Amino acid sequence: MANLIDSSAIVKPGAVIGNDCKIGPFCIVGPDVVLGARVELASNVVIDGKTSIGDDSIVYPFAVLGVMSQDLKWQDESAMTGLRIGKRCKIREYVTIHSGTPASDGTEIGDDCQIMVNAHVGHDCKIGNSVVMSNLVQVAGHVVVEDYAILSGGVMVVQSVRIGRNAFIAGMSGVVGDVLPYAIYDGRHSTYKTINLVGLMRHGFTDEDIREISKVYKSILHDDNSSSFAEKLNKIRGKVNNKYAMDIIDFIENRSSGLFNYKSR
Repeated sequence: MANLIDSSAIVKPGAVIGNDCKIGPFCIVGPDVVLGARVELASNVVIDGKTSIGDDSIVYPFAVLGVMSQDLKWQDESAMTGLRIGKRCKIREYVTIHSGTPASDGTEIGDDCQIMVNAHVGHDCKIGNSVVMSNLVQVAGHVVVEDYAILSGGVMVVQSVRIGRNAFIAGMSGVVGDVLPYAIYDGRHSTYKTINLVGLMRHGFTDEDIREISKVYKSILHDDNSSSFAEKLNKIRGKVNNKYAMDIIDFIENRSSGLFNYKSR
């Protein structure tokens, strides 16, 4: 099937349009944009800069993708490093995702992500696969969101933090430090609450996996003895032999923001 491009759409010379794409009314596609096969732009979508969108993705009305970063340190549009969006993503109405700056190799959105109405992803973010961002999520620059994380409505994320895989952040939370993997966070200054049991079960984690994840968090976050944090990590490392449990230890030892919020119980 040939591409279907509405007569009111503007596709600038140089843009690369894959097979069987649909570009709806009043869309604007910049000269450096690359659309994969079967990409659909519903209507009134603006895509600019060095932006690529993977096969079978759909972008809903009034989304703006790949435009210049708002980072005041980098205001030379020609220096922007672009935006790469993976396959089968759904970018809903009024979403904005900005180009990367020379501080990184670009902003990235993985495969199978759903970014809902009025969400924003800032410059130089690295978003993994199958991430869900609900309405009004606001993510500042240089944030890393790992696979299968869910950010509920109205979540605000400060710059340069890391959100671990399979994490769940409750609505209206403010994320000011790294979010541990496989965990639920909630609160104005979002705090670790418990493991993301329902999410882990839905993604096929075994009972043993869940027990080992729980063991690590109980030992590190809920143990009231006087051991230092480093001592707790070393102690539990010698007691676990599970990939997901080791992921938690590695995440903590390599945390990007230098802190994560939790309340010892």
